[in-house]
Amino acid sequence: MLLLVLFLGASMAAGGYASFLSNQPVIPKLEHRPGTPIEVVQRCRDATIAPASAHALQQHAGLVRIDATSAGPMRRTGRGQAAPIEVGIVYSREGAQELRQGVVECRLSRGGRAVIADLATATH
Repeated sequence: MLLLVLFLGASMAAGGYASFLSNQPVIPKLEHRPGTPIEVVQRCRDATIAPASAHALQQHAGLVRIDATSAGPMRRTGRGQAAPIEVGIVYSREGAQELRQGVVECRLSRGGRAVIADLATATH
């Protein structure tokens, strides 16, 4: 009988811990690879807000957070520069959170304007 009580107590503790973990906010774990300056990463992160918000609306979700970091060195293009950045986007949907994360190319015009590729197909 004592073993049964101990087993049930341990099961409830483990279940409570699992429930606690499932309610913790999702935080992207990005792998920083040097090469793109932080100012460019910030500009590119800001450029992800509009497409991420549009994707959230299409999916009937809410946009929770966007994190970004350098994913390697920048390169010159015919119209400016391209910067690889790793982006982590957290959406909320039906009481749960969903993480979409991946490396995207941020294109910078000669004037400094940042444009991001299609986030819906770039992240996984």
